[in-house]
Amino acid sequence: MPRDLELRKRTTKKDLKLFVFNQIKSGKRPSTISKEFNIPLNTIQYYIDFLKNNQFIRKKGYGTWEILKNYESFSIGVKTPVTDLHAFNIKFPILSGEIKGSDWEVRNQLRNWLPKYKKLDIFRGMTIRNNNNKSISVFLYPREIELHKDPYIIEKLAFKIKSYLFEYFKTKYNVILDVMEAETKNIHLETQDEKLQGILRKGEVFEVDLGKKAQKLFPKDNIDAKAWFDNSPYSNMIATNDVDYKRALIFMPLLMKDIAQATHYIAKNYASHVKLVEKASKVMEKLDKRLSQTKLAEFI
Repeated sequence: MPRDLELRKRTTKKDLKLFVFNQIKSGKRPSTISKEFNIPLNTIQYYIDFLKNNQFIRKKGYGTWEILKNYESFSIGVKTPVTDLHAFNIKFPILSGEIKGSDWEVRNQLRNWLPKYKKLDIFRGMTIRNNNNKSISVFLYPREIELHKDPYIIEKLAFKIKSYLFEYFKTKYNVILDVMEAETKNIHLETQDEKLQGILRKGEVFEVDLGKKAQKLFPKDNIDAKAWFDNSPYSNMIATNDVDYKRALIFMPLLMKDIAQATHYIAKNYASHVKLVEKASKVMEKLDKRLSQTKLAEFI
């Protein structure tokens, strides 16, 4: 069996992250890992971004990395479902002012304007693009979130980003962002599910239109809700752009467990419940009869 197929067959998402970490730890460059194991370079880069943004590694030079802490001790034994949050893109119109400064990077030149970019380390990292001083686009770095522990972690994150950037641009550039017109342009929430193993071939995507608008993080949001599963960036991923739908997927097994336990309790104690109701009914009949007799006696 080819080395890359054998690797993918016997590894899960967590194993692959640990695998990339160990390859980097051994001194290999991302391009070397990609070629040696026939894994797409952008997939390797996705893993590296995760390790970097969560401060497991730090870049020393071109293709070389410094190990900051051991990834294995932080990842092995995790059994709870973890959600991958990526492609989170928020747009903020500029209400007044102009962004000026030499700390913005030019990456590409468009026909009518020159987009500039700036990286911030706040909230585990983000890249900001200046859209010709008409608006800014915020691209959060990919990260894992524990939605099962805090169901509203994404709404809280969106609120913190809005509040922080308003103060940041006002203080640093004398620019006022129109936070009331902020809009989520894109968001992906993914969880690996091994029950999907073998359903899709490489490169295939199964997508479903949910027939509604995605949960709003900002009042101006207007995203058509959808769900899909594919094998990118990991294998057997079930994903959505709707926070409400993702919460339902995460908590449905727990809800079904509670329902099953309640149903079992009712079934187990049904006979005693019936006897208790019958006994209470007889007591009420006697009480009603006694009250009727008392009222009749008072009338006479």
